Amino acid sequence: MVRTPEAFREKQGIQVFLHRRVARIDRRGRRLETVSLPGGEKTVVSYDRLVFATGARSRRTGLPGEDAENFFTLKDLQDAIGIKKYVDRNTPRRAAILGAGYIGLEMAEAFVQRGMETVLYARGDRPTSHLEPEISQMILEELGAHGVRFEAGQLPAGFRRGASGRIEGLDTPGGPRDADLVLCALGVVPNTGLLQEAAIRPGESGAIRTDDRQATDDPDIFAAGDCCEVYHRVLDRWVHMPLGDVANKQGRVAGENAAGGRATFHGVVGSQCFKLFSLQVASTGITMEAARRFGLDAGSQAIRGSSAVHYMPGAAPLFLKLVFERNTGRILGAHMAGREGVARRINTLAVAVQAGLSVDNMARMDFAYAPHFSPPFDPILVAAEQALKSV
Repeated sequence: MVRTPEAFREKQGIQVFLHRRVARIDRRGRRLETVSLPGGEKTVVSYDRLVFATGARSRRTGLPGEDAENFFTLKDLQDAIGIKKYVDRNTPRRAAILGAGYIGLEMAEAFVQRGMETVLYARGDRPTSHLEPEISQMILEELGAHGVRFEAGQLPAGFRRGASGRIEGLDTPGGPRDADLVLCALGVVPNTGLLQEAAIRPGESGAIRTDDRQATDDPDIFAAGDCCEVYHRVLDRWVHMPLGDVANKQGRVAGENAAGGRATFHGVVGSQCFKLFSLQVASTGITMEAARRFGLDAGSQAIRGSSAVHYMPGAAPLFLKLVFERNTGRILGAHMAGREGVARRINTLAVAVQAGLSVDNMARMDFAYAPHFSPPFDPILVAAEQALKSV
């Protein structure tokens, strides 16, 4: 969709082999054993340096019935095309989504727009459990306002299939539930099998461990994207954070270094955003729960403000929660939700987290002001000023 093999060849001099699977990596001989698809013809390709960018695959339930034609995962474009074709042909009335993370929530909106009665089945007691509880509550309210039901602690133990072989229902802890389409959105698993067979060291998360040059413990093999870990600057540890923008940044660094350069990737602070119907949700850094889990002496300050001066057309309420280190005031995270002005504000806070700024620094920032875009005291400044009282 982005670039064709011909464009790679003509513009960059890069040769692309389609329908060719790598079956084995021979590190000692610096060779790849490949198999053509579907013919099975074997080829050996030598390399000086190798970049491993195999991404991740969707996590599945492991329950019988996953092979049904109306059971789907969503990880790539082909998955999306398959879902759309099935919906166009069969017009399902009831959609069951397993998992309540970003993919599950965004697909709930898509299914509602296609006229389906949609239910989210989650392992935990709230959607997006990695976000602050107040934001999860706002997400629940947005789901309810659009007719999406949230079933806490109700991941299915089995599927019921009809005579056609399609899934017709779920067996949940709360009893049987009907469904015409099932989307499994339980997260992803890094594709690391080939490198594990080649004895490349994984990180604690199970994804590939690299250094800041994207090199593995083999200096001639690099890794980038959803298959590998990334350094989290706030937590000061390596984590698996499969996000598209992170993958692109890692890929640039791995590619440059594989070609003999000396690029580095300095890590992330976990900035993310998404939209659910008309609700914008964004976060950067870490939550209070994560701060406690990793032994940080943290406090938090939550406020409710407005995206613009209240009398301006389009002004909307927003929620902002700052997480900060008590003894230094260093901003550890920020979490926002609202209908306007959320996504653009989180980037300001991401800069603050990455630069190690304190709530004192932030409270004294000189922001641009016009009533269309912000109150005279932006919600960020108000939250920082309030947080100062707890430092």
